[in-house]
Amino acid sequence: MPIAELKKLYSYDKSSTLNAQLTDKRTGDGVVLEDITYSDTRGNDAIPAYVLSADIPGDTLRMPAIVLGTGPDGDRDKLLDEAPALARMKALVMVASVPIRPTGDPLADANAMAAAVLAQRRALDLLIRRTDCDGSRVGYAGHHGGAALGAVLLGLESRITAAVLASGTSRFSRWMVKQKVPADWHGYLDSLSRFDAGPYVAVGGKRQVLLQFGRQDAVVPAAERDELTAAVAGSKQRKDYDTGHDLIALPAAAADRTAFLKQALRLS
Repeated sequence: MPIAELKKLYSYDKSSTLNAQLTDKRTGDGVVLEDITYSDTRGNDAIPAYVLSADIPGDTLRMPAIVLGTGPDGDRDKLLDEAPALARMKALVMVASVPIRPTGDPLADANAMAAAVLAQRRALDLLIRRTDCDGSRVGYAGHHGGAALGAVLLGLESRITAAVLASGTSRFSRWMVKQKVPADWHGYLDSLSRFDAGPYVAVGGKRQVLLQFGRQDAVVPAAERDELTAAVAGSKQRKDYDTGHDLIALPAAAADRTAFLKQALRLS
């Protein structure tokens, strides 16, 4: 499908309410953490998320926005080491719980993928609408499933000026079909291939992209890592690590993401 048709999968009313609700707020280690829920406009009206910012009383600084994408399990707590480090550098950081749980049903899983992308677009909306946000500096960093969503976002969101795709793949549909193998797996792949990275990351723009891979990654084949790297348009860099698939828990990869976002978004 041409990119103009693909974009229609993720259309929404940008003026619609986010229905953001604060459920908890706490401060510690130089960071304010807000526990919230928000709406994706497609029936998911209580998506749980964290929003973190630097604890600087009286500061009127307008901070860049960074959305962190979880793995397919949607576990936002796994990013509670990385997110505060970025917040202390005077960024607004949001981590939403956006799980991707394939069922083997092509229609249901296609709808779920479109909703997951939309949830991350709404996360960007939420941060950028804040009065303490500088909407000209917007970052996204996602791991595996979060990277798959980030790849799609690169084709939709001109607001993103810096993106990290960690343990990403050019063909996320291949991973999805292996989770719940349907009887008609050819038809399933035909349906879910609309969410594969190629057409989206090929869309150019004024942005910088960091790709991160584990050399021993048993989930994403080397051919798909190379295909994704080649498909990304514009300014990009690639880093490979002597490890497997999990680049959230690898300190060197986390440090490289932080350094990249610091430079690209001009963090403190």
